[in-house]
Amino acid sequence: MGLFQAKNAFSGIFGGGQVNFPSEHEARWQTDRMKYSPDYGWLEQFEYQLLFTPDDTKIGHSRHCLIEDSALVATAYTVHSFNYWYIDAGEDRTPIPMITSDKKHIVRYFPPPLKIQGEIHAVKPYEFLGLDTYKRNTVQFHRKRINLIVPYKELMTSDYFSHDGEPLPMCLRGKKGTMSPEKVYIIRAWMYVGMPDYWDNLLDGGFRGFKTVDYYESRRPWLKEYYVYRKRL
Repeated sequence: MGLFQAKNAFSGIFGGGQVNFPSEHEARWQTDRMKYSPDYGWLEQFEYQLLFTPDDTKIGHSRHCLIEDSALVATAYTVHSFNYWYIDAGEDRTPIPMITSDKKHIVRYFPPPLKIQGEIHAVKPYEFLGLDTYKRNTVQFHRKRINLIVPYKELMTSDYFSHDGEPLPMCLRGKKGTMSPEKVYIIRAWMYVGMPDYWDNLLDGGFRGFKTVDYYESRRPWLKEYYVYRKRL
């Protein structure tokens, strides 16, 4: 049943003139607005959602304005490995993280399967409307929940004592702080992942604008190498 059929049926039961239904133009605008956000009704039940931003929506990048009302939570790394491309088309660049099941770099000139570094933001639900439209969610990208690694260290404090273990005078007492070894915490957040049905056709066609995002070595044994999407200078 369409909107205006529903309006007529509702008016026939409860009487007309008292319910302000949207105009046809307003109804079409609302439909187009939700085109790339099919789960918006569920999202707006919450005060915020966690979003992983490994691309041009990071702080200081060109598209951060899409989530300017968000709050930075932490720096994180993907648990899963990705092939991370970007399209260089003049002034515009489109980063494309593609999830992969490969563990080794087996194809020459193809981005290696690595973790991705990015930022976790607490994002207001209404901001997903602009994000989903920009990313063409469900067409070019798929917004999905992924597991992320958040490294952290705990600050531990203890009292100062004299050499013989006796408490110090009140005027000399204080706390000393030490850092724990690095620990990791697993958290889930939304991430925009490239859809193979859309991007594989361009890759298979030899589209020359595809380039590999820069990646770096890490001393962390659980990380090794990882991608970082850098801002254009």
